[in-house]
Amino acid sequence: MKTHLISSLGLILLSVTSGVAGQLALKVGVTRAGAAAVEAAGPISTLITAFRSPLVWLGLALYGLGALAWILVLTRLDLSLAYPFLALNFVLIAVVSRLVLGEAIPGLRWGGIVVICFGILLIARSAQ
Repeated sequence: MKTHLISSLGLILLSVTSGVAGQLALKVGVTRAGAAAVEAAGPISTLITAFRSPLVWLGLALYGLGALAWILVLTRLDLSLAYPFLALNFVLIAVVSRLVLGEAIPGLRWGGIVVICFGILLIARSAQ
């Protein structure tokens, strides 16, 4: 059972990191494509511009990889145990946004991230 849980946690980590990398690729892709500038022209123009970016396609592919990993997780673990680990997305997105994109993260948001981490630790301990 313990090996099964460890391999499942690896799949959860793959799903989460793929999702975070996908978000980063989407953000950089739409920023470089200038999709925000055409938003005034309407959502269809914005999407057409965004879909011309290879980074947007990479982001979508990474989401697909994360979804496949998640499907495998769901075959192995109870949803009530597995799903809360997806909160790691919030933690990693904030870290990546700060380190890679240079976004400012207010202290209150960091406080919320600490609470999320504590909750994830409690859930992980319940699996043992």
